[in-house]
Amino acid sequence: MMAGSTGATLDMKRHIKYWTLCARLLPEQYTSSDANRMSFGFFIVAALDLLDVLDTVVSESERRSWIEWIYACQVPHTGGFRGFTGTNLGGLRSPMNWHWDPASLPNTYFALATLTILGDDLSRVSRNECLRWISRLQAPDGSFGEFLGPEGEVVGGSDPRLCLCAVGTLKLLGAEQTTASRPRNVIDQVRLRRFIANCQGLEGGIGEAPLLEAHSGLTYCGIATLSFLSLLSERGSSVHDVADQAGVDTEDCARWMLDRQTTWIEDDEEEDSDEEEADQTRQTPVHAPSDASPIGDPDMIAGFCGRSGKIADTCYCFWNVGALTILRKQDLVNVPAMRRYLLEKVNHIVGGFGKAPGELPDVLHSYLGLAALAIYHEPGLKEFDATFCFSVRAVQNLKHTAWRPVME
Repeated sequence: MMAGSTGATLDMKRHIKYWTLCARLLPEQYTSSDANRMSFGFFIVAALDLLDVLDTVVSESERRSWIEWIYACQVPHTGGFRGFTGTNLGGLRSPMNWHWDPASLPNTYFALATLTILGDDLSRVSRNECLRWISRLQAPDGSFGEFLGPEGEVVGGSDPRLCLCAVGTLKLLGAEQTTASRPRNVIDQVRLRRFIANCQGLEGGIGEAPLLEAHSGLTYCGIATLSFLSLLSERGSSVHDVADQAGVDTEDCARWMLDRQTTWIEDDEEEDSDEEEADQTRQTPVHAPSDASPIGDPDMIAGFCGRSGKIADTCYCFWNVGALTILRKQDLVNVPAMRRYLLEKVNHIVGGFGKAPGELPDVLHSYLGLAALAIYHEPGLKEFDATFCFSVRAVQNLKHTAWRPVME
C-alpha cells in the first residue's frame, strides 16, 4: 500500500498525545455517558497499544490499577461485567435489587478484551459462571440479548452487535476447549448462523434484523460473528465455510460494502453544483476492480458511508474495511483515496479523528480511524486483527491465559 501514496502522513506524536490525554482525563461531555466507561476504556487502551506506546506512556502501577478497576466491575453470580463501578451495590446487593446492577454483554466483551490487551491472564474471571450466563442470553431465534431481567428474561436488544459480543466473549474465554465440567456446546451455533443469514438483505449487506435496511456497522458485526464461530469451530473451519453453512452470500456482502466507498464527504458539496451532478458524483465507483488496481482520479478523496445514499463517516472506513479484511477482500478498496480522506479531511490538528471534516475528535472515531489505517500497515501502527478489533500482538496474549497455556 501505500503509506507513501499521498503527501499526508500520520502524525504519531499528536495521536499519542491525544490518547495519553484521554487516558488521564476525558472531556466534560463524556460525563453523561459514565455507564459506557468500560467501552471508553477499551478504545483508550487498545489505541495506545496499537500506537505501540501502552508500556511507555502508562506506568506499570497505573496499568495494574486499570486491571483492578475492571475486575471491580465483575458482577457476582454471573461472571459478566457492568459498564462502570457506579452501580456496584456492594454489601447492599440482594435478590430485591440485583437487577439494578446487571452484567451487560457488550461491557463483558470490552472488559475481557481490555484485560487481554493489558496482559492480564484472566485468572480472576468467573469463567464457568460467565459461560452459563451467556448461554442464558441466547434468544429462541438464535440472537442474543444484552442482559437478564429480574425474572431471568432476555432483554436489551437483539441484533448482530450483541451476537458479536457473545461469540467474541466465548473465544476470549476459550470456550472451544472441551472439559468434563464444561461441554463445548455453550450456545446453539446453528440457530445463531441462521439468524445472521436472515439479517442479510437482498442488497447484500446485513441489517439489525430480518427485512431491515443493511448497515455497515451491523454488516461488520455479522461477518465478525461468523469469523469468531470459525475460530470456535472444532475443525478449524474458515469464515467462508461458516458463511456457506449459514447461507450468507459473502460475494454479495463484499460487493455491497465496496459500493459504500464514496466521494461525498462534506455536506456543502451540493452548493457548488446542481443536484443531478452531485448525485452522479456520489454514485461514481471508487473501489478497485478485480485486478486490485485503483481506478479514477489519482487525487481522489473517498471515505465510506454506512448506508446507501449517505455521506462518508470516519467509523465506516473501519466497519466496511474490517469486514472486507475478514473476507480477504480488502485489496479491492481504493486505499489511497480512503487514506486521503482519513489523513487530509478528518485527521484533527490536536490528534485523533473526527466523525466528519471539521468535527472534534472522539474516542470511537479516533480508534476506528487508526484501525482502518492499521489494516493497511500504516507505519508506526501494530499489525491489526480485524475480527478481535485490536492488535495481533494483544491477541497473542491469549496464549498465556490461566486456563489456556497453549493456543494454536
